[in-house]
Amino acid sequence: MKKRFRILAVVLALFVFFDVCPPAAGEAVSRSPAPAAESASGQSSYVFRPGVCSVYMEEVFGEAMCETWFRLVDAVMAGEDTFACPDQHTYDWVMGQFPRLCFPVLTELISYAKNRQNSVRNGVAGFTYLVPREVAAARIAEFAKQIEQILNETLRDDYSDFEKALALYDYFFRNFQYDWETYERTKESYVDYTTTLRLFRTGKGICSEIAPAYSYLLMQAGVDATVMMGNDHEWSYVRINGCNYHIDPTYVLDTDESLAYFMMTDTQRGKDGFDPEKCTMTSNYSQDHPHPSYTADNDSFSALWDYQLDAFLPEEHRLRCWKWTEGWEKERFVFDYEQADESKAGLLPEACRSVRNCSRFIRSAASRTASGVICTIPGFFPCTSSRAFP
Repeated sequence: MKKRFRILAVVLALFVFFDVCPPAAGEAVSRSPAPAAESASGQSSYVFRPGVCSVYMEEVFGEAMCETWFRLVDAVMAGEDTFACPDQHTYDWVMGQFPRLCFPVLTELISYAKNRQNSVRNGVAGFTYLVPREVAAARIAEFAKQIEQILNETLRDDYSDFEKALALYDYFFRNFQYDWETYERTKESYVDYTTTLRLFRTGKGICSEIAPAYSYLLMQAGVDATVMMGNDHEWSYVRINGCNYHIDPTYVLDTDESLAYFMMTDTQRGKDGFDPEKCTMTSNYSQDHPHPSYTADNDSFSALWDYQLDAFLPEEHRLRCWKWTEGWEKERFVFDYEQADESKAGLLPEACRSVRNCSRFIRSAASRTASGVICTIPGFFPCTSSRAFP
């Protein structure tokens, strides 16, 4: 324990030096989550957490591999180039599968040891920096500042996990664009410049950049999230109040903020041509690290799927929604997401059912992938997916 506290002390000192707030109150994600703050309604005090990892990651790769990931993060934050690692197998998977979703900026700052095949000796692994260490520290600080800004401009400390997911869904719709130029290039040749970091920098991306970015921001906000891949497309998979849901932050970009891709069940996701049972999650290498059998069957939000978001009203715990009727008139209703309607009654004027009272999981969050294959499903938003090798 004393060793861990010394490492964290170095991390905090590094963040202060680069003018990044140290971990404080809020529901931000970390290996040792900070206690929730007693903040006033409307206050935002999210802080960047270097080491995040979702329950999905742990369920796929195991607790020991996730702990090794945290040690790697500690080493980078301390400006070191070695970390405790049990064996070469763990090293390859941690270096190859964790950084993109768990700490995107690291993908351009560190890489395998020069002698990758013998990277681990006597329980200690090495890695190389792709840039000078002081440059790496500065880029991490810059990235952390951007993440904090997004979270604090978009979320409030008193938001529930559902509200965080919705607010960030709305943020992506309003702030990011689908990169059609890159998509066209992927139809002609392999594209190697697509990264989660590029989306944050340019505001444009394809599905293999958009979904990981959305999941990463959720993780930073304390919500378990990962990515799911199938039919050459990539989207987010989240656990809210103990229930799993599909969320596609790519498809919403080219709509009037449709809620058809928010809090989806397996059945709803399947309507887009994606069979969750044939998709992979978190890792492309399910033959080596298969994920448990997950089910997304809570349809408490199904009334939203035919509508567009008009207004998010957190003070009232409601969403104001609309859709076009056959006569091209706007039909409106209000969705109360705080109260559950176990009777599953039909749509009611100015009211609707909401989330069931599932058991709440409070934990950290993340996942990973990277490369490029074209998505050409008729009638749906084109994208490219990524294949990451360990």
